[in-house]
This record gives sequence, structure tokens and C-alpha cells, in this order.
Amino acid sequence: MTTSRLEQLGLRVEKGTAGDQAVLELGEGSALENPLTHQPIPSVTFQVSGDQLVPVAPPAVVGLPSIWLEGVESAEALTQRISDDFDESLFHLERRSAQLQALGLSPSVDPETLALTAELKAGAMSFTLAANREGHFQVEQVRKAEEVLTVGAGHRFELSEFRELSGLSSYLLALVDEALSRSQAAIPASKGLVSYGELAEAFGSQALVPPRSSLEVLVQLSVNGEPYRFAAARLAGRTFRGLLAGAKGKVWSERFDLDDFPGVVRLVADLLKVPAEAVKAVGVDAPQE
Repeated sequence: MTTSRLEQLGLRVEKGTAGDQAVLELGEGSALENPLTHQPIPSVTFQVSGDQLVPVAPPAVVGLPSIWLEGVESAEALTQRISDDFDESLFHLERRSAQLQALGLSPSVDPETLALTAELKAGAMSFTLAANREGHFQVEQVRKAEEVLTVGAGHRFELSEFRELSGLSSYLLALVDEALSRSQAAIPASKGLVSYGELAEAFGSQALVPPRSSLEVLVQLSVNGEPYRFAAARLAGRTFRGLLAGAKGKVWSERFDLDDFPGVVRLVADLLKVPAEAVKAVGVDAPQE
């Protein structure tokens, strides 16, 4: 993008540390407003990247979509585009904040960057959840006590899939468990595990799981000698979110209805395109006190 083309659009071109930057003065009637501080945003600075303009200042617009200049014929059109993108980001901010509150979480919005985050505690784990400008959530940080873990961070998920906080908590814990399993060269014996066979023997096959309680399933597998781990966390009712991971990372992650689930062995065989006979459940040592 040439300087003359940018100047024709009413942009002021400046030299930045990473290359050319273009400043758009919004004008009094077009200025954006930070909804938390109620301070006007009179101008937007873009990083020039080929034929795209990437918003880089002020912090309240960082992360908005890049704008392709093809078809943008005037400063007014560019102003309208950045205004529309900003308004849409505020819509997602309000929508996602309400969804977090409905789950019982406390949304936090940075007054300068308008970044939306929330803290979720599940057992010994603490998750920092962050939404981008388009309302997509990801795990920003995972902590166990005061230790920051390298597992799970960066994983994206759809918040609206979870109707109960317990379902989201179970899913995130299963995510961390799946990630930790990748770092283990072999499947170790574990303390405190309880098999579903033991539960059925203790409580009987007619025992029921209440519709709002959390529920997690872990199945360790061997496929042609390679270790895999299947984990499922209940979202609500008979709907689950499943994960399948091997030594090289995540293979599959989707939600499913229990009534349509083909079974772990059949699912794994279909996903890996191997005969069902090649998929075997792997047991562990009997749980100990």
C-alpha cells in the first residue's frame, strides 16, 4: 500500500518501529467511546501490512479485525468500518459477560483494553478464561496452587455449549488431564482411581446419576501398541464433550449425545481407521487408599 493511496483516504502516515503506520482521525461526530471510562477515542492508529490495516492503538481497539482496503474509497467509509467493528466487539463483550454471570462466574473487563477475562476454580486447579474481540474463548492460563502449568493454555472452546458451571469445570479438568497424559511416556499405575465396574458392583446397575451433577469418564487405550486416552465430561443431561488424545496430541474433540454414542472402541476405531480388534482398553493397578 503506497503512502499516496493512504493519504488519499485521509490517513496520516507515520514511521513506526515495525514499519509504516496510518492514523485515522475520527472527528467529533464520529469519535468512538470507551464504555467503561466514557472517554472518547478520537483517532485510531493502524499498522500497514500490505493491503491491510491492522488496528494497533489505542488499546481499546487492539484485536479488532484487520481491514482490507480494497473497496474502501474514503475516510468516511473507513471510519464507518472501524465503528461497526468496535460496536460488534462491544456486543460480544456484553453477551459473553452475561453468559459468564449465568454460569456463576464473575467477568472482569480491563478498563483500558476492554479485554474480558474470568477466573474459574475447579478442585486444585485455577483457570483464567479470556475472550477475544469476536467473543471466542480460550484458556489463557492454568494454575495449580501457585504453580503456572504449561498444559491447556491456548485451547479454544465455545462457552455457550456449557449450561452448568460443573460441566465447564469437568471439561477443563479433562483437558488438563489429557494434556498431562501426553507428557507421560507410559501409562502409570494411579492411586484413587475407581472403575465403573466397582461402582456398579457397589451401588447396583440401577443407580442413577442426577441430571445436574458433574460426571467425568476416563478410558485408557492401546491401539496397535500406541497409548491413547479418551476423556468425556458431562455438559448437561445426556450431552457430553469428548476428547481423544495420543502421544502426538489431540486427535478429536466434539460434543455428543449419549443416545447416539457408538461406544469408545467403535469411536476410536472409526477415528483412527483401524479394525475394532486393534483397540484395547488398558487397565491400571487396583486403586489404593
